[in-house]
Amino acid sequence: MNTYSRVVFCCLVFLLAISLASFSYAQYTTQEKPAQQEPPGTGAEQATPVPRTYSETAGPEKPGQKVIPEDLTANLNTSFYSKYVWRGYELSKNSLVIFPSATIGYKGFAFNVWVDFDTDFHNPPPGQSNHKSLQETDLTLTYSNKFQPLKLNYTVGWIYYDTDGFHGNRPTSNQELFVTLGLDWSLLRPTLSFYREIETGAAYYANLGVSHGFNVYKDWTLDVGGWISYLYNHSTLNYSNVHDGNLWSSLTVPLTPFWSVAGKIQYSFPLSHIAQDQIAASSFNGKDSKWVYGGIIFDRHF
Repeated sequence: MNTYSRVVFCCLVFLLAISLASFSYAQYTTQEKPAQQEPPGTGAEQATPVPRTYSETAGPEKPGQKVIPEDLTANLNTSFYSKYVWRGYELSKNSLVIFPSATIGYKGFAFNVWVDFDTDFHNPPPGQSNHKSLQETDLTLTYSNKFQPLKLNYTVGWIYYDTDGFHGNRPTSNQELFVTLGLDWSLLRPTLSFYREIETGAAYYANLGVSHGFNVYKDWTLDVGGWISYLYNHSTLNYSNVHDGNLWSSLTVPLTPFWSVAGKIQYSFPLSHIAQDQIAASSFNGKDSKWVYGGIIFDRHF
């Protein structure tokens, strides 16, 4: 997929997400009944209106009224980060990277488009200077559900990576199948993820993570977590070892019932000397293997 096709495709998906989200918001506002005024001092004027489904509203559907399935969801998300780090590898240097993302979901199924835009890419083709570049476009299709008695949730999915913005001795696209298992425990929420390459050759990545959230002020939440991983890559490398670890912390502040902003900081580090040598060899200066990075994330739910 060339750069022009990627831009057009991403624009279409974003427009579709915005359109569906607008329909969802229209349905929310048209079906909500006016709140009854209570005498002062009861606190009713501070209550958040509860959206009602079509079955709870009286009368037939009005002509021209847009009604979409209740389980249809949409999300727009944009992250502004100081560095792009993927599985311990440095994929940007000394530049602002922007990650727009759009997701459409229905009854457990979800489709996501994620983009990496580097404002000052430091590894251009020979003969070119650093430049703004659409580096990567990822398409992800997932299905999620849970086994309620066991407090076990799971996600299975497929990812297509279009990385023709990067240059070097690496494929410009690859595909993975993955499964994630998680436990809804109150203290820690452990997750185990397994990714299997299906396009370029024999490679897989296993990740074990934990996280926990705290309410720190009103609806503000502080989330902390981390992960460790194992990488087996006999596709583009001859490498297999415990690989990267990551510690992170995020503070999320709701701005409206639909908008939120979060600040996030992360620390990525190798888990062994072999991993350190391998990650350093792939870095921009050939010697760094540990990264402290972070950014601001704007999120819009519909």
